[in-house]
Amino acid sequence: MKIDSIDETELIFISKGDITLNVSLDNIRRDYQRDKDKSIISDFAKTLMNYTLEIPEKWTEAKENIFISLYPSDYEFKDFINYKLTDKVHKIYIHIENDMLTWISKEDIEKWNISESTLNEQAEKNGDRILAKSTIEYNTIENRKLGRLESEFINLKGALLLAPSMKEKIQTDFSFPFYAVIPVRDFCYVFSENDFEFFSQRIGQVVVEEYKQSGYPLTTELLKFSKNGIETVGVYDASE
Repeated sequence: MKIDSIDETELIFISKGDITLNVSLDNIRRDYQRDKDKSIISDFAKTLMNYTLEIPEKWTEAKENIFISLYPSDYEFKDFINYKLTDKVHKIYIHIENDMLTWISKEDIEKWNISESTLNEQAEKNGDRILAKSTIEYNTIENRKLGRLESEFINLKGALLLAPSMKEKIQTDFSFPFYAVIPVRDFCYVFSENDFEFFSQRIGQVVVEEYKQSGYPLTTELLKFSKNGIETVGVYDASE
């Protein structure tokens, strides 16, 4: 790869074969400043090295690596398949392979000759598969449990809350319905309905700090997950 140029906004243009990558380091800087983890930099470099526009031509080759992801609603989604979850969050569909993440477009499912419902069913099935390997760890505060979802699929932590088997998994130590905050894609808190008043008044500062410090902010909404879906019951102020 070769750096061709850097413009006045510090956007880096890199040639990789027939592809020109437009690279911004803003998110990497924020994540490194937050975590002080050098692997953030090396992992980003590996992502650039392995980047390709190719996605499997056949659905049978792609389907095991299709997942739901979350993205802020103010993005221009164009032809990428997306659905509104809240006023601040949309769900999208992605293909992940060799640490490469590719958004799924309408053109992709036409190529695979599948429907959007088939795409969603497969993504939910795959979400259940990785949720089964994930854990909900928790801290006990004044005899109340505040949980954190931990998974090897770091960037899918928040999206795993949408997995159909989440209802069964969370009832072991918490409850259903439950409440959650997802300030960034790789960080979420969950807590029981009975502890709503206690935690909703205490976690706001952490939610706002995570939202502001991450390179991938999502939402400061306080969300309720129930049989009726997802409901926004409050929003922490991140304007200051």
